[in-house]
Amino acid sequence: MRGTFGKRPEILAPGGSLEAIETAAGHGADAVYAGVGSLNARVRAANLTEAQLPGVVEFLHDTGTRLYVPLNVPLAPEDRDQAARILAICDATGVDAVILRDPALMRLCRDRFPSLAVHASTQAGIHSVETARRAQDLGCRRVILARECSRNDIAAIRDALPQLELEVFVFGAQCFAVSGLCLMGAATTGRSGNHGACSQACRLPATDEAGRPVGYPFSMKDLDLFADLAELAALGVAAFKIEGRLKSPAWVGCVVDWMRMALDRSQPGLSESELEAFHRDVSVLFSRPRTSGFFHGMTDAADQIDIQAPGHRGCDAGEFGTRKTPEGQMLCFRTPVDLNIRDGLLLEVDAPDLPGGIEFVPISIRELFDEMRRPAMRLPAGRNVEVAVEVRRKIIHVAIHSSDGVRVRYGRVERRIPGPVVAGEIPAPRFDTVEIRPDKVRATMIRGPLRFDGEASIQSQPARGDGLSPAMLSKHFGEATYDLTPGLYVNPSDLKRVRRELISAFEAARIASEVARTQDAVAFLTEDPGPPSRTDADLLAHGPVAISRVTGMKAGVLVVQNGTRFLVEPTASGTIIRVVNDRKAGPEAG
Repeated sequence: MRGTFGKRPEILAPGGSLEAIETAAGHGADAVYAGVGSLNARVRAANLTEAQLPGVVEFLHDTGTRLYVPLNVPLAPEDRDQAARILAICDATGVDAVILRDPALMRLCRDRFPSLAVHASTQAGIHSVETARRAQDLGCRRVILARECSRNDIAAIRDALPQLELEVFVFGAQCFAVSGLCLMGAATTGRSGNHGACSQACRLPATDEAGRPVGYPFSMKDLDLFADLAELAALGVAAFKIEGRLKSPAWVGCVVDWMRMALDRSQPGLSESELEAFHRDVSVLFSRPRTSGFFHGMTDAADQIDIQAPGHRGCDAGEFGTRKTPEGQMLCFRTPVDLNIRDGLLLEVDAPDLPGGIEFVPISIRELFDEMRRPAMRLPAGRNVEVAVEVRRKIIHVAIHSSDGVRVRYGRVERRIPGPVVAGEIPAPRFDTVEIRPDKVRATMIRGPLRFDGEASIQSQPARGDGLSPAMLSKHFGEATYDLTPGLYVNPSDLKRVRRELISAFEAARIASEVARTQDAVAFLTEDPGPPSRTDADLLAHGPVAISRVTGMKAGVLVVQNGTRFLVEPTASGTIIRVVNDRKAGPEAG
């Protein structure tokens, strides 16, 4: 299973939590990516512990799902031990690939972990034939292309490097800055997106120099290439990646479910009505305004940025009416999804003093009525409903902000990760062969790619009946291949002891091997001749905080919510953002 994929593009889902991992697998993802520890680009996700990893790999492989582990941050000297240990554990547990950014770790895997497939992270900035070729030369089997790549860029890389697997983001959030080159968070809060602690500085509201609100000038629309799946497949893309390690399990299940439907056809894609149904459901779970990103060559800010609000906007409720009540207003509309008491709405209300003239007001449904104005706890999709809201301003738009019915439908799975795995208990190895002689037991045990031969002593005596048999031994050693001396009897307590001793010997050998391989990997990294990764402080001192492919932005200074001042410098091919430290809007020294 390691490093393989079929001719049909792979669905690669985010595993930001154990629940999201099992939901992705349950809804048909071919592979899941999930962090281990803190050295990945999403430290706020519920990353796996090192102890959980073996059991999660076993769970996913049993469902036919691959696991990729991102270790995609710049390598600092103080992180060498953790990085080396995670790679050694990934190799020993059968992880299908690791996602790397730092060239030193790519060289390490090529030389010390050759059986561990390497995918170059989008953080590595793979956007051209030249950058893709460098990753291939470093031993990468796959490159995760920058979101800024157009269809022409993808085709050029595919044609030039036919043996290199290409992975493309097809759904989820976009970053304002080119991946791997964003220092906006480091400049505003000290939290680095390059090191996995993105503070989403691009989602902050801003004013101009005169203090006039300008909305959210750096907040990107979400990426949606569902309408382009057939073309992406024809381009030879190996994997369709879904962004969203901080999204809910139900959101992950929804996107995977519809993408599975789209790809399980001779011609990938969804019909117009199916796309409408998908967008309705996923929008209830989480949505911003969507765009096809840079795939079709569109770079203008009007196509890429939504200045109104950066958060969850919900599913359009369609046409609605209102009538005044003493407490506020009564909303009347045909609900596009199942609606329950305690579900949520998002109202756009008239706000002349704000940018765009609107304000977003979330409300919880406390009273729900049917078309006959009878109280109800739940009403199904397609019914006319009335909802009382304590809002007196003019309502411009209504969206379904949450629906328990949608959440439950996509969050439900048949198979859960076992409790011991969640608790971090490492699964016992599987007995492959068991040989029993009058004075000893020899066994071969397997877990993932690890194989261990062990031996333990026993005391036996002639059996009064038929003696030991595979059926009798299966309760101790499972469905192994048995080689038994005929006519032996061994006390069951002795067989239990032997099983414990053999498993303990397997674990001791595993730990010793991981320690030795980790030490060897650390030594390799210490002696690596490549230049060290530059720190955020050094990058901030000598360059811009962001380089973006977005064009058409207005030049000038913008002041974000916490007071950080950004100079916007439009160019012919994008936008450069710098920090400024005086009222004349000059770039910081250095």
